[in-house]
Amino acid sequence: MRYFVFIDRPDITPVIYGLLKDQDEMLVVKIGEEGKKPGLLCSGKAVEWTGLRLDELEKLNITVIDKVIVSVANDNLCCELVETLSTAKQKPSIIILREGQPASHVCKNENVSIIDITEIARKRLSSEWKTIATRQKANRLVETIKDAGKVLIMTQNDPDPDAIASGMALQTLLGRDHNTAPICTFGEITRNENLAMSLLLDVDVTTITPDDLPEFDKVVMVDTQPPYFAKEVFQHVDAVIDHHPHLQNYEAAFRDVNTSYGATATMMYEYLTATETKISIRLATALLYGVLTDTMFLARETSKRDFEAFSGLWPSADMDLLGNMSRPRLSPKELSYFVRAIQDRMVHENLVIMWLGSIMKEDIIPRLADFSLQIGESTVSAVCGNCHGDLIISARSITPYVHAGEMMRSLFSKIGSAGGHHSMAKAVIPLKSFMETFGVEREDQVQAAIFEIFKRATPHKSL
Repeated sequence: MRYFVFIDRPDITPVIYGLLKDQDEMLVVKIGEEGKKPGLLCSGKAVEWTGLRLDELEKLNITVIDKVIVSVANDNLCCELVETLSTAKQKPSIIILREGQPASHVCKNENVSIIDITEIARKRLSSEWKTIATRQKANRLVETIKDAGKVLIMTQNDPDPDAIASGMALQTLLGRDHNTAPICTFGEITRNENLAMSLLLDVDVTTITPDDLPEFDKVVMVDTQPPYFAKEVFQHVDAVIDHHPHLQNYEAAFRDVNTSYGATATMMYEYLTATETKISIRLATALLYGVLTDTMFLARETSKRDFEAFSGLWPSADMDLLGNMSRPRLSPKELSYFVRAIQDRMVHENLVIMWLGSIMKEDIIPRLADFSLQIGESTVSAVCGNCHGDLIISARSITPYVHAGEMMRSLFSKIGSAGGHHSMAKAVIPLKSFMETFGVEREDQVQAAIFEIFKRATPHKSL
């Protein structure tokens, strides 16, 4: 590949050489003012012209497979050079490096693109400021934890891929393993695809009880916050990293809660890259799966940073493992739950409510909630079930008028744990408390009660 570089200012030379330092063949043409020696300040193969010499330009034999870079401050000179090259029989690809835009008609040539150097510098500076801020946060986190003998990495009661991957990333950032920083839960992994992730990536997620907490010197929560648990369990934790809405009434020495991210895994990816911590294939696969599942494959509550994490992780991830983890299966019993809930659904305009009755594992509830918005013209849905005495409600919304998280929080936060994002939310309520609060006498009346509650909470225009 041959590169031809036309410049009329020596200070741009280091930039050009920096861009093309690995190219084998490059000719730099320094264009000076008429009657004035150009004063070329670069090494390598170069020539100097006083003014634009069209006869010499023709002798360069620039062809369609060559690349041309033009950094000429004089608009008229820039336009004449680009137009001459663009009207040749074999017009090359041309990039114009400018501080600001040259004459507009130059931009109309199909073989020409313009790069604003000042815009590049502005974007790079903005990116570096963010990197510095992230590196400082990551270092503060490490500093908060470094003296601990044993660190508890705490996830929610049924950890999902985002939580598991974030725990793995935290272990890597801290330079610890399962022995000194175990990933833990008060519950267990129940969803088939999450079990597959744990098995295929050989991730240890340990079930503990509140009685085990004194064994740990420090507590870090990932993808969850202390109020998710019973009030008396975590009065103080050392660090919280989460992308869910910020919850009140807890203390943490380090707190990074940011709802602009679609996944906590994205936040952890930024910690690792900002600190130049090596990301293994195994960890890249886990983080990528965490980002994809929490954003519904980049289609829900997704930010620019999630796309950047996806782009950064994709080349390093194991695609075969990713494929095996992302194909969940339904058991015959789970399928029967689906069929029954769909048959017994309650519908009001674009609102759909489904009741699963008593279930052994709660993971089927969010799975059916995701599916529920594919039924008819539904835009708001809630899927509910009784799991070991707790009423589990998963809500979904694809209308701008209903914020699922705010709605669930306003309806149920006083009698249980409730909240989430605009498009998806969850509530966990002791079934007995729900029935007492809303005057429900029998369990088979719960669905009708929830249906009426949601009808009142979703005004007509929202549906």
